[in-house]
Amino acid sequence: MDKRIVNLLIGVGVAAIAIIILNAHFARQQAIIDELYRKGQLVDVVVAKDDIAKETTISSDMVKLSRVPSKTLQPGDLTSLDSVIGKFAITDILKDQHLNSDSVKPLIGFRYLSEGVPAGFRAITISVDKLSAVEGLVRPGDKVDIIGTFSFPSERGQNPPIVVTLFQGVKVLATNKNLSPYRAEGKADTVTLALKPEDIKMLTYSLELGKIRLVLRSPTDTSEEYEYSALTLEGLLNKLGMIQHQVPVERPQTIEVYKGTKQEEVPVEK
Repeated sequence: MDKRIVNLLIGVGVAAIAIIILNAHFARQQAIIDELYRKGQLVDVVVAKDDIAKETTISSDMVKLSRVPSKTLQPGDLTSLDSVIGKFAITDILKDQHLNSDSVKPLIGFRYLSEGVPAGFRAITISVDKLSAVEGLVRPGDKVDIIGTFSFPSERGQNPPIVVTLFQGVKVLATNKNLSPYRAEGKADTVTLALKPEDIKMLTYSLELGKIRLVLRSPTDTSEEYEYSALTLEGLLNKLGMIQHQVPVERPQTIEVYKGTKQEEVPVEK
């Protein structure tokens, strides 16, 4: 027999024996791990496959289960993938770090838009651009002020623009189709707001007259203007100079003079 064939057969045999030995070793190791797991000395814990940035919605490709000694388990560590997938990272999570109940939270929100509309209010959707929607960083649950800019032509040309605060403390219900307060969208084409029924008319009227811009409020704002308030339509028209105030005519003082059965009012000369 050719020597090369003999050497090849010997190599294949050695490799096969090595594979059998390795498989047996791994099987013994797995049996030991399974026994430790059965006894509770090893536990499953959810760890990050790679770094997870704060404010990220966790998906199945970002996490995995890892068996660790039970003594390394910290209070609040999560032990099933279902307990983290779809949740929101509230802190930066490093690669191989245990995911804890303090590092993630549910995407709390409402399933249907109608569920988020406060009693006595109505939902209205308006078109916005990158500038008017605060770079697209406005989220559901935020409160905003609405500023209107109006400009009207005159006989002498274009008047200077008039800037008016229309609403204060308006609740944002949705951005585009997003109802979750934990998901920021880079581009918001529409924003849905909660307004009182009578104020929806004024906002619609204002959009026909000029442009509006959203001004984001801090959630810790404790000023008196934080709560919902709105300018009245009469107040808006007054600020825009569209109401002509009648100057009261001063009536002259008179005295009553009787001539027989007739009564006359005669002006009193000063």
